[in-house]
Amino acid sequence: MLRLAVVPGAVCGGCDVALASLGEKLAKLLEYYEVVYWPTAVDRKLSEFLKLDSVDVLIHMGGISTEEDARLAREVSAKARVKVSFGTCSVYGDIPGLNSIYSPAEIRESIASQVDVRVEGDALSLPQPVNYAAYTDLVEPDILAPGCPPDDKVLDQLLELLIRYAETGKLEARPVLLGDPESLCSRCPRNPKTTKIVMPGIRRLYEVRPEEGRCFLEQGILCMGPATRAICDHSCIKVNYPCTGCGGPVEYGSDSGLSMISTLASVLLVDSEKVALERGLARELDKIRDVVGSFYRYTLRKSSAYRLRVLRRGG
Repeated sequence: MLRLAVVPGAVCGGCDVALASLGEKLAKLLEYYEVVYWPTAVDRKLSEFLKLDSVDVLIHMGGISTEEDARLAREVSAKARVKVSFGTCSVYGDIPGLNSIYSPAEIRESIASQVDVRVEGDALSLPQPVNYAAYTDLVEPDILAPGCPPDDKVLDQLLELLIRYAETGKLEARPVLLGDPESLCSRCPRNPKTTKIVMPGIRRLYEVRPEEGRCFLEQGILCMGPATRAICDHSCIKVNYPCTGCGGPVEYGSDSGLSMISTLASVLLVDSEKVALERGLARELDKIRDVVGSFYRYTLRKSSAYRLRVLRRGG
């Protein structure tokens, strides 16, 4: 039996639920692996796990928000032969990655102002925050499994890889980015019949009632599908909700926000530019109230915009 460990960083629990909900498929994986650590499912102390010399596969969930998260991620990764970055927090930083806009001191002050840390006769100290990071900022993983949380498509691919590794002792060229190498738009059930998409303006969701079966962009609703890797079966889109981009960019290392901005520039008010002029286009773009939250909700930490900000402040 090979050794498998599941180690959380800063997590909400969604990735744990996704992995545990595999049911019979997970049981198949356990024919090859012994789970030596997984706080959600296995009763084993961290101190006991850290005494192990090595593990065959490490699945890391969540981002890095404290010194303890960073220390643990580095220590357990050094023991692992195959490292899996599981979930968009771990791969790209996800929504907590928006903390990258602020300094650790600002974040700590914000948290401390909302939490009562007093106890009788003493005080409870908060964990020491660090500059928020994705797991991939600290460690070079062998498998990247994006999703918030990962969908069945990614989970099935991951299980297939881990079983094949257990049987052969080999892994494909690393790192392996799971999902399909295309955008969600390529197979979207709402993909327009014509090749030309025209966005009539920008509408916020509360302003319209989305028409089922019709491309969101053609209704003026922002949808990150053109800039997002195909990691799911369009689960959000099928319930009449636009893609928000949790799968990250189509290719690891590219910038989903810039890709979406480029898409928007090519479809917004097409054929109406001469009437709208720059002022009209600007009025529509001003309706995007939260540019960072709209285009970099899940990937800010790994974006070109963030790297440029770091370079400008010299750190």
